[in-house]
Order: sequence, then C-alpha cells, then structure tokens
Amino acid sequence: MGENRQEYIYIMLSKTNTLLGRAIQRVLGVPYNHCSLALDDSLETIYSFGRKELRNMFVAGFVQESKSNGFFAAHSNSDIILLRLCVSQEEKERICEIISAFQRGEAPSKYSLLGLMYCYWGIPVERENRLFCSQFVAQVLALAGVNVFDRPASLIRPHDFLAIPAAESVYTGKIGQYRIA
Repeated sequence: MGENRQEYIYIMLSKTNTLLGRAIQRVLGVPYNHCSLALDDSLETIYSFGRKELRNMFVAGFVQESKSNGFFAAHSNSDIILLRLCVSQEEKERICEIISAFQRGEAPSKYSLLGLMYCYWGIPVERENRLFCSQFVAQVLALAGVNVFDRPASLIRPHDFLAIPAAESVYTGKIGQYRIA
C-alpha cells in the first residue's frame, strides 16, 4: 500500500480597500473581507470568487488571482493573513481536480452578491451557478473531504477560517511585501 504523505494548502484572507470590501468589514465588524485558496505558498496562483475586471465589481465570478499581477498587484497595500492547512496527498489531489473543473467551466462560475446577504442573515441558500469567495473555499474543502466546518458552505464568512484549529498562520502583512519564508 502506498504512502499517503501530508501536503499543504493555503487560505489567504485579505482586507481589500474596495467599496464592497469596506462595506463587508464595516457591517460584519471584521478585518478581512475576501478569501482565496492557493495550492502552494508562492501566491502566484490563487483561486477565488471575485471581480474579473480591476475597476468593475459587477463583472465577477471564478477568478485565478496572483500576488504579482491583476487585482493584488494594483492593491499591493492590502493586508493579508496566510493560513496553512495540512491535508493528505489524496485530499490535495481532489482539491486540484475540483479547481480544474472550475477552470474548465464545469462548476459554478458567477459571483453571488445575493448569497452574501443570505449569509449575513444566517440563511443557508445554495444558488445555482453562483458562489461568493468564502463559500467557494469552504465548498472546495468540503467536496475534497477536508471537513473543517459544521455548517453549510453558504454560511461561511472569511473570518471563520481563522477559527480552524488546524490552520496555522504563516504570514500577516501587506501582500506586496509577502515573500516565501
């Protein structure tokens, strides 16, 4: 029987200085308003649900982000906290397969602004073909068998990831200053 070695995935929470970001921070009283998933600590490939166009929050959905270009390059002063979560090799492979389905357009691809409101009100609603950032990360983890929450993904907010006991904080600071340790 083959060895199932341990791997890491990374959950990045960010405080973005956008209209929606500031509204989320103010309404929820939390420091981080956006959540992304990375498969390695370079942060050169980050997956999330967010804006597809730098200056237009209404064109949003599944995005592949990077610390070095696009939104985060333009907002390099954004505060982030990077969490490292240990997963099995099999779980990481499933996470990669799930993300590939998003990349191929075989999974939800539109942003759920309405889902954010239902989440705020504590109403678990799954909207067809629509997710918001923290729901995406929580759903990918759950589908891969990484069960870190005891409630539906549609009720998970970015700051909820800070309460995962197994998640280790490996960086706190500006994304533009982030370097692999």
